[in-house]
Amino acid sequence: MSRLSISKLKSPALPTPASTSRSGLREIFEDRFRAVLPAAREGEQQCLSGNRWEGNAILIVIDASLDSSGLNYFKIVVPRVRRFYHEYVKPGEINSFGALAALSPEDARLRGIINNGRVWRVAIDVSDIFNRIKEREGFNTDMDALRYWARHTSYEEWREDEIGRINGVGLITFQYLRMQAGVDTSMPDKIIKRVVEREFGIHARDDIEFIGKMEELSRATGYSQLLLCWAIWLREANIDISLMSRMFELDSSIQSSHLNLNLK
Repeated sequence: MSRLSISKLKSPALPTPASTSRSGLREIFEDRFRAVLPAAREGEQQCLSGNRWEGNAILIVIDASLDSSGLNYFKIVVPRVRRFYHEYVKPGEINSFGALAALSPEDARLRGIINNGRVWRVAIDVSDIFNRIKEREGFNTDMDALRYWARHTSYEEWREDEIGRINGVGLITFQYLRMQAGVDTSMPDKIIKRVVEREFGIHARDDIEFIGKMEELSRATGYSQLLLCWAIWLREANIDISLMSRMFELDSSIQSSHLNLNLK
């Protein structure tokens, strides 16, 4: 989601959370993001309920791996994830962490989806770790393993985590995986950081501090960090938010050309 275009319209500077009441910050947020709140709530609930990509954990990993390479989210990531589902997950050919972990980044099937070895090395290495967690903890499903990991790790110690140590997984990808798995947290991508600084006056010395500041903003507004992030992504993208539901319905007929996006 970090690949959306930034709106060229500058909002006037706003007081910082420290100098604005909680009710005031909530009013500011609702006023500026009112148009996208229903769609943002939908994104939030998909994550919290474990229903991102209809609850398919391998697609969540592929989504995050593609996004980690800076690819346009709706023009490239979403169509490629949907294609992978139809060609390999739905027929049962590559439909689990174990199955993906057993492949090479040079596998022709993977390269046919996108010819990017870095993307597939990340996806394979992440799937391997999650498959080991699944076996070690005795979980029945891949999603159980993903959600267990997401709940039992911390962004403050992400570099020491077995997922965080994977080459190609930075803090943004680490947090994006946790968010998709249902943890109420945020990711320090450039879109979110720029909007939060511009409209709420929030500054942070580094990305770890920024996530902490997002926790404070969440408490001040009364909205989850997940919802705050979804609202920012959706408002900053030139996208028909009425298509939000269908974008992530694997068997819907929606095409990326219908999204009317203005992406970098």
